[in-house]
Amino acid sequence: MSTPDLDQAVEIRKSRIDTLDADHRDPILQAISNILSTEIAEVTYAQVVDGLPLASAVNDAYYLTENDHPVLGHKELCPGVLEQTRSFRAAFNPTALLFDAGLLLAYHAASPGSRAFKTRFIEIIAVAIHQIAVLLFKQDTSRHKDGGIVSWIPPEEPDHDWWFTLHPDGPLPSLFAHSWFTNFAHYPEGVADMVGYWAEARILGGVVTFDRQSPESDDVYFHPDRSHVTYRICLLLDSQKQDLLSFLLSESVDPSAPVPIPIRPGRENDKRVDSEESIALTGIYRDIWERKTRPDEFGDERAFNYNESNLNFTSMRDWAEARNRWRTRWQRYNNED
Repeated sequence: MSTPDLDQAVEIRKSRIDTLDADHRDPILQAISNILSTEIAEVTYAQVVDGLPLASAVNDAYYLTENDHPVLGHKELCPGVLEQTRSFRAAFNPTALLFDAGLLLAYHAASPGSRAFKTRFIEIIAVAIHQIAVLLFKQDTSRHKDGGIVSWIPPEEPDHDWWFTLHPDGPLPSLFAHSWFTNFAHYPEGVADMVGYWAEARILGGVVTFDRQSPESDDVYFHPDRSHVTYRICLLLDSQKQDLLSFLLSESVDPSAPVPIPIRPGRENDKRVDSEESIALTGIYRDIWERKTRPDEFGDERAFNYNESNLNFTSMRDWAEARNRWRTRWQRYNNED
């Protein structure tokens, strides 16, 4: 596999799902309808319409936010936001969404029910969830444009030194951000794509990625960003994939019944990929532009001592192997200086 180049210009031919035959198009329409019927999707998209994440979503992220950040005072959606979100859903036509033509071609070439069909189907739904958030963000409906919350900077005090280390260029242009997917300068839709990754992770349980080094693989990986869930990339279990597919393909969803999303990977998801390693090295990603390798000064959780209660490592052996990879990366980073 060629090494992904994050700095190269990326031109992707786009297509719509109405170019597909019914056997391939109808499952996508059903899945999007099922997703939009869930409370987690409604609340997530409503936050994008509102213009700020709710404090509950901020506190549910893996990495902590400053205790004095004004977004923590945003505990309820602004008046009219939920109604506007529901109006969007009622009028929304999924055939307006644009997908990578190569992805649709691979999906169309797969026989319904086959492993390739299911894998590309999950990818299409992840992209659809992402793209809906992009559309909503680009409508520019924020109720908080002049509030200074997004552009907030903490006082230059010792307690906030870590913030300035992590944000050398200032605050991100949006608070809708998965902590590992902020490479917005390289995203085709810019900041809107950063919002899309955030929404995808909130709704499904993680940004959905794949083994691009093995094109025939049907492995599906989630990159979570939730409190009390690992920050590392996790391979979904077959049972988790099947539960997800069953929900997406269900022709009737009981609004009162529990749904399998968001999926929260646990210790049972014992095949992990280090988030700190580059996608060129791991081959686990969806889009080549999605994230850059973090600078070493951002820290590396693999360097910490093993704690049995920590969900990031499934065993002492898992931690020891990850720590060895950290040492290799640290040595490589310092040799570049």
